Amino acid sequence: MFKFTKEIPLSGYTLVLPSVSVGNVAQLAVDLLIETLKLEKVGLLWHPALIPIVGPPAYDHDQDKLTTTAELYACTERRLLVLQIRAPLVGALQAEFLDRLTDFVRDQSLADVIVLASSFAHENHRVGARPYKYLTNEKFGTSHGETLERLKWDPLDGTVIHGGGYAAKLLEVCTAKELACFTLFNYVSEGDNTPDAVQLVSLLDQLKQPLLPREEDGIKIKLAIPSSWKHLFGNAAPVNVY
Repeated sequence: MFKFTKEIPLSGYTLVLPSVSVGNVAQLAVDLLIETLKLEKVGLLWHPALIPIVGPPAYDHDQDKLTTTAELYACTERRLLVLQIRAPLVGALQAEFLDRLTDFVRDQSLADVIVLASSFAHENHRVGARPYKYLTNEKFGTSHGETLERLKWDPLDGTVIHGGGYAAKLLEVCTAKELACFTLFNYVSEGDNTPDAVQLVSLLDQLKQPLLPREEDGIKIKLAIPSSWKHLFGNAAPVNVY
């Protein structure tokens, strides 16, 4: 399932990955994380559930000539493993994929799994409520209880993240295998979702602080924008259509 280009001991690492969700916000947030931390590509992921894609390099610091559906990045200093998934899962094969992925988490003795996602804005029914929520399991809550208490974030009332892809299902599988898992998502509308991605990665920084570099004031997060974001909306319409 995984093909490593560099062997590193992963015991105690945190795995961060996106669930393909509304507006692709989680994938954009992972883009920001990889580019800002200049994470090193250490492997590729292949499975029949992944729709194959190929494209030019997504990040300025990545020397590979091609980008594929699922790639694994790491930062040994922060004990961080990031899986970028750029295509939705084939529905009939989703369960097998999540089962294999969580087996990898268990076999490599990873510390915990953090799933980023998004949900439809109209599902946030409380007026004035924060535009983000989380789901977690007891294993993660035990090891990160003080952090969650300090943040005072609102947990989701229920277990369904509408438009959130496989995020809730992955949490369920992790729980069944006694793996620590945390799902963080924000409520968004379709459109230019780059601000939503900035918010999501900023929330991740609060959960795993210190994670991202700061500006000179030591407070504001210093983010690097991937070069691939120049092509988020394709080329401009040709003038001869007007």
